Formats: sequence, C-alpha cells, structure tokens
Amino acid sequence: MLLHAKSKMLSIHKKMEIMDEADQVLYTVESKALSIHDTTYIRNASGDTIATIKHKPISLHETHIIEFADGEEVEVRTEWFHVMNDVIDLEGLGWQMRGDVLQHNYEFVNSLGGVLARTHQKWVSLHDVYYIDVLDESQIDRIVAVYVALERIIREREIRRENESGVIAAGGTAAAAHNNGEN
Repeated sequence: MLLHAKSKMLSIHKKMEIMDEADQVLYTVESKALSIHDTTYIRNASGDTIATIKHKPISLHETHIIEFADGEEVEVRTEWFHVMNDVIDLEGLGWQMRGDVLQHNYEFVNSLGGVLARTHQKWVSLHDVYYIDVLDESQIDRIVAVYVALERIIREREIRRENESGVIAAGGTAAAAHNNGEN
C-alpha cells in the first residue's frame, strides 16, 4: 500500500495528513505550536487517537517515546557512529529504521531483517510530500507512528543545524569586525 504525507506549512499547529493513493485521508497528525510536553497526536480517519509521541528531553541519543492506544510504548532512539547512514532503533518492536536522513530514504526492518516499509521524499512539490510504501499492512498503524517520529527527528536536526549555522555566522561576523578594528 502506497501512502503519501503532506505537511500544512501555514498553520498555527504543526499538521500533517497521511493519505492513500486515492487521496483519502487515513491519518491526521497534529502537534500544538506551544507545548510544554512537545506531544504529537496521530488519529485515524475515524478520529480515534492511535498513538501519541513525546520527545524525551534528557537523553544522550535523539529519543522519542511512542505510546499506542493499546498502552504499548516504543522508544525511538538514534544510534551513534553511523557516518554514512542513520540507524534508528525501535525498542519494544524490535525494528530498526535504516537510511539516509538527507535524502529522506529509509527502510523499516523487523528483527529478522524483513522490510516492513520504505520512505522517500518527492523533491519537486509546493508542499513537503513524502511517500511511505507499506509492505506489511498488518503493521500500518505502527509504521505510520514510527514514520511520524522519524519526521520529528529530521525536523529537530534541521532546526539544530539552522541554529548552529546562525551562531557560527554571527560569531564569525563579530570576530571579523573585531579583527578589522571596528569594535
């Protein structure tokens, strides 16, 4: 089953819709713009919450906790020391996500090495459009929730990179002004 996700860019809340090939909305994803707990809610087409995702603020790894409606919790945690590719462990499911964060290409792999789903980004689009090719439809709710956690990790990295480059640029400008005797 091929799904696609679209982000709504001009919104007070962070929103995303995940649709099937006929553009029927299967899931909606919403995070509050300002939230102490940084919680994301994933709802199915009926409006039932299938999972919530929370960022774990104090952690050596990038970590998010997914709590499914049935009470099961899964920790989504990045591994260190993977230079060329990302490896993200899904403790509780026994899965891993393996891929390239820059290309938005990932495979969701079960504990036996079987591929459950693949993701990729549509590069030419007015909106951010991502595709999720679900190979094991019996796990679709879990795959969608894990995908949303992955997108949160990617967005947090982008924000961190922008903030770091802004600090470097500001620091570089101040240093250049000082060296030119402008202070």
